[in-house]
Amino acid sequence: MAYTPPTVAELKARFPEFAARGDVLLGLVLDEAIAQVGETWIEADRKPATLYLAAHLLASQGSGAGGDVAISGPVKRDRVGDSETEFAGVGGAAGQGDYGSTAYGQRFATYLRRNFPAVAVV
Repeated sequence: MAYTPPTVAELKARFPEFAARGDVLLGLVLDEAIAQVGETWIEADRKPATLYLAAHLLASQGSGAGGDVAISGPVKRDRVGDSETEFAGVGGAAGQGDYGSTAYGQRFATYLRRNFPAVAVV
């Protein structure tokens, strides 16, 4: 069975929190994710990985509903007047880089590790 990339409709169905976003934006972000999840991936993982990556990109760019972005790390600076908070070590879970900054990215990282496991050289 030939692989069919996910559509904007599938992205909206899987992640309804992004359904209010414009189809053009969703299509552009989905195209970016499709380009990063290529033919070398396990076929069964390609579509869900692409959808999770697109959701991660949307959430990390602030394009979703409130609360989509999960920032982690200790507070480096906090100011109440005009509400400013700076985090030290933003980037999420250790070893996940930027993907650890959202729940969607963390799930994508799971697919990424399964498709491209670390290789030990002895």
